Amino acid sequence: MSSATPLIRSITIYTGLPIFICGAVGNLLNLRLLWPTRHNSCAFIFLTLSFVNCIVLFYGLFTRILSVGFGLDWSPTNIGWCKTRVPFIQSSTLISFSCICLASIDRFLITCRQEKYRKWSRLSTARWAVAVAVFIWIGHAIPYIVYYQIVASSSSSNTTSFTCSLISETSYNNYRTYFVLPVFYGLIPTTVLTVMGVMTYRNINTLQLGRQRQAVQQHLTLMLLVQIPIIIGSTIPYVVFTEYLTLTATVIKSADQVTRENIINNIVNPLFYITFACPFFVFFISSPTFRQETMVLLLCRPKERISNNRIQPCVAPDPALTTKPISNIK
Repeated sequence: MSSATPLIRSITIYTGLPIFICGAVGNLLNLRLLWPTRHNSCAFIFLTLSFVNCIVLFYGLFTRILSVGFGLDWSPTNIGWCKTRVPFIQSSTLISFSCICLASIDRFLITCRQEKYRKWSRLSTARWAVAVAVFIWIGHAIPYIVYYQIVASSSSSNTTSFTCSLISETSYNNYRTYFVLPVFYGLIPTTVLTVMGVMTYRNINTLQLGRQRQAVQQHLTLMLLVQIPIIIGSTIPYVVFTEYLTLTATVIKSADQVTRENIINNIVNPLFYITFACPFFVFFISSPTFRQETMVLLLCRPKERISNNRIQPCVAPDPALTTKPISNIK
């Protein structure tokens, strides 16, 4: 195991740091670029998503880089950090997943031809949905604050070491193992994004207005097609392998097998955070308007050049409108 430690550190640093830096910068740019359209329901959800993603990347990925890559871990010595780090990671991660799912539902609703469905795509509904998600997942993380403790253990050399461990009942451990990770991290986000993506694509294909259909295909469908496989591709390997490690924790393994599993774990773990680092790059690839606004911001160009075409990556046209340009539809 000791011979693999430098490799594990290198993998964590050289895989995790680029994801963290690109993700943090991208989410901060999202906050700046999407702020003018915060009164749009989907833009508001993505603003919340970008803010929460910054928390996920810091508490989840950056602290892991410090711990595994540089040996800087305050959990065994600081009870406050021990009790709050995991709750912050889990609540912010699940809030982020909820925002992604809510955004996909909003895109589906706004592309429906029926007015009774489109009317649900409004700012007040988005605010309530996000508030409920935040409340639920913060409450869901409270048991971690209660159960995480600093535990002392003695080694054969009569030295005492301290670890931050979850001391809980068997029923709660089973709930975490068999429900939280596979369902909340894997099944629900994957299912919602896939179903909403397919249904939104079908809605778009029913539009009869050529120019509107072309614009929606370029600005909305491509975003869906790019985002869904990225989320699934980075989340599912993490969920599957973490579940495997949990279920086989009591199995006797050889030293070589433990080494291989540690290396794989330190590959899939940083890659999991691609989900929280990618939104800016998805928008940049799929939306010409977003690219133009980004260049205006980064190159300090006059903003008036695109003052009549604000960023609205999630806005789709009302099929009943035939003459209004798509960029002006709210």
